[in-house]
Amino acid sequence: MSSSSSSPAPPHVVEDCLGIVQLLSDGTVTRSGDYSSISLMRDVPIDLPVQWKDVVYDAGRGLRLRMYAPANHGGEEGKLPVLVYFHGGGFCIASFELPNFHAGALRLAGELPAVVLSADYRLAPEHRLPAAYEDAVAVFSWLRGQAAAAAADPWLAASADFERVFVCGDSCGGNIAHHLTVGCGSGDIALDAARLAGCVMLWPYFGGEERMPSEAPPPPPPPVGDASPSAMGITLFDQMWRLALPAGATRDHPAANPFGPESPPLDGVAFPPVLIVDPELDVLRDRVADYAARLEAMGKRVELVKFEGQGHGFFVLDPMSEASGELVRVVRRFPAMASLSDPNAPPPHVVEDCRGALQLLSDGTVVRAAAAPPPFYVRLDIDVGRVEWKDVVYDAAHGLGVRMYRPAATGGAEEKLPVVVYFHGGGFCIGSCTWPNFHAGCLRLAAELPAVVLSFDYRLAPEHRLPAAHEDAAAALIWLRDQLLSDPWLADAADARKVFVSGESAGGNFAHHLAVRFGAAGLDPVRVAGYVLLMPAFISERPTPSELAAPATAFLTRDMCDRYCRLALPAGADKDHPLVNPFGPASRSLEAADVGRVLVVAADGDLLRDKNVEYAERMKAMGKDVELVMFAGEEHAFFGVKPMSAATGELVEVIRRFIAGAAARGPWKRRRIF
Repeated sequence: MSSSSSSPAPPHVVEDCLGIVQLLSDGTVTRSGDYSSISLMRDVPIDLPVQWKDVVYDAGRGLRLRMYAPANHGGEEGKLPVLVYFHGGGFCIASFELPNFHAGALRLAGELPAVVLSADYRLAPEHRLPAAYEDAVAVFSWLRGQAAAAAADPWLAASADFERVFVCGDSCGGNIAHHLTVGCGSGDIALDAARLAGCVMLWPYFGGEERMPSEAPPPPPPPVGDASPSAMGITLFDQMWRLALPAGATRDHPAANPFGPESPPLDGVAFPPVLIVDPELDVLRDRVADYAARLEAMGKRVELVKFEGQGHGFFVLDPMSEASGELVRVVRRFPAMASLSDPNAPPPHVVEDCRGALQLLSDGTVVRAAAAPPPFYVRLDIDVGRVEWKDVVYDAAHGLGVRMYRPAATGGAEEKLPVVVYFHGGGFCIGSCTWPNFHAGCLRLAAELPAVVLSFDYRLAPEHRLPAAHEDAAAALIWLRDQLLSDPWLADAADARKVFVSGESAGGNFAHHLAVRFGAAGLDPVRVAGYVLLMPAFISERPTPSELAAPATAFLTRDMCDRYCRLALPAGADKDHPLVNPFGPASRSLEAADVGRVLVVAADGDLLRDKNVEYAERMKAMGKDVELVMFAGEEHAFFGVKPMSAATGELVEVIRRFIAGAAARGPWKRRRIF
């Protein structure tokens, strides 16, 4: 008996991108470090008084950026705008170190002048999208830290005006600039101490399954090593999309097509001024012009500049050309136009006003009052000596704090106390654990339950649109898990097996989502023993009878509710979004969710009353352990507005009985139970 075998066929090249990147049939990727064949490694003579250095912005991934600063600027000479720059290369090739990109950044820094931060990012196909976007967000996170830190990099501390940050990029770098701008404008990306003043997109690399006139018919494939403007055709761009997009995705993926069938709407995104450069010979010119026209139709401030006789990437291919010089002058005029001190800019006016605590201006500026507005400022009629409290940071990256309360003289007690995790209300837009009313309510909970109470702050809209606050609420529980046994206050007094998650209005909404996410199991050693939803903020596109009947004099009106939704929901979302409508058309089924014990408190004078009752009844019908308590004669958020009232005293007793495992029944006349 004989046998024979043959060696497997050697891997072959599946994709060859300009002779620089090759994808083999076995998934192997080979790279050439020689970019000389595509004219990106020429010795570019440049004599500008600009200093530069390399900085690591993501140590975990070994990612760097090159920082450029004009000499003799900063300090008494005045701070400069910050231009965050992402190089092109179809998400597959290139680096800020290549001579042409380096020369272009030197010219931008010296001639604008500006502090230029030219960042590298992970490349495809080893790291397909959204890897490059994640790295770009990390650059902004690094910059946010620099703007906020007392020990910021000396160059930035001396020269950078963090009120004038511009995101810029060429080709796929322009695509990255778009996605960063959308992230900032929708509240998903925070700059905090910095301000995104504008976006500069140089021939941004967008795509789509439906060809634009300038993209068809596709030219023959360019010879390897040819990166002339005529060679940068649709065939090369299609190949780069195949290498860069998630496996199986088409060019209508949201990464490539901002207006594709699955792309989020941009109408509600707060864009800063946008400058778009569109070369005449670029095969993407019609797509770029269409992008600019659509943004302008949405009311965005867009300037589209055509460059005659130039092709895709002309600034990179020859950064010292006259056309590149004119490009720098165009960009230089743009920061002056977008500057906060522009004398020709019309004065901003108030677009939205939330109880005087928050105002959104027409230029996108958000103005917040330094103190709580009158409805949330109460005189404390409580013996605060019965409760001790302190403030702690639970999320240093976002500057978020928690106010911790516990009854005095409880440390080391044999019988430890339940823990109440509390999230204040405010329509996702206003409020703080430090506001007097919320502080008084938590003092009362800690004293009368008694319990250890943790009142968490979270990021607010419109600067940080949802789901930012939901992410912070989840981070709060994870922080509690990590601190419960190590923080002396918690270790001495808190019972890890009796944690109750609570919140009012928006905070009650968080409690629901945390119940769905963490359920009854919680996070070991934390056991969530129950969830307390006080008048939770649930809404839908179809108004309920209690919404239609709500008087204009109510504490929460339909107009206010709509305003909060406009400011807080993801850009373009309506009131059926899953974050505010648990039973909306796009909401996940809750049938299988193990949410544990849930107490829902509603007020019969609340316009959200019917939604609260519907929530409790539908959860009960699914077999959930849900108790509904209705307070007669009370309005929305009466706990936060009237923390010292008799109704609040009854509410505290209802919560106490719930924590004890007893039904919330009693002789009070102010409430009834369904």
